[in-house]
Amino acid sequence: MDDADIARTEAAFREVNEAIAKTAARFDAEETDFICECADPGCADRMTVELEDYEEVRSEPTRFLLAPGHHEPAVEQIVAREDDFEIVDKVAPDAATVARALNPRAA
Repeated sequence: MDDADIARTEAAFREVNEAIAKTAARFDAEETDFICECADPGCADRMTVELEDYEEVRSEPTRFLLAPGHHEPAVEQIVAREDDFEIVDKVAPDAATVARALNPRAA
C-alpha cells in the first residue's frame, strides 16, 4: 500500500466518524465511540473520545484519530497521545495531499 492509498483508507474511516460525531452532537453527547482511522481496512477498533477532542482532530485536514500503536511512521507522526487514542498528522507529501483533497469539511 503506498502513501496515497493509506490516506484514502484513512479518509474513508474519517467519513464514518463524521457521521458518528454528527449523531452524537444531535443527542448532546459529550463523548462517543469512534472507529480507528488507521490504514488497515479491516481494523474495527473503537475509542471513546470527547467531542471536543474530536473537533480538535478535525481542525486540520491532515490529522486523524487512531487507536494506540496503529500509526504508520513513514506516513504520519503522532502529535498528541491519550490513554485511549492518538492523533496523527500526515508527513508524507502524497498522503497529506490526498487527506486535504478528501477532507469532508473543506469549504
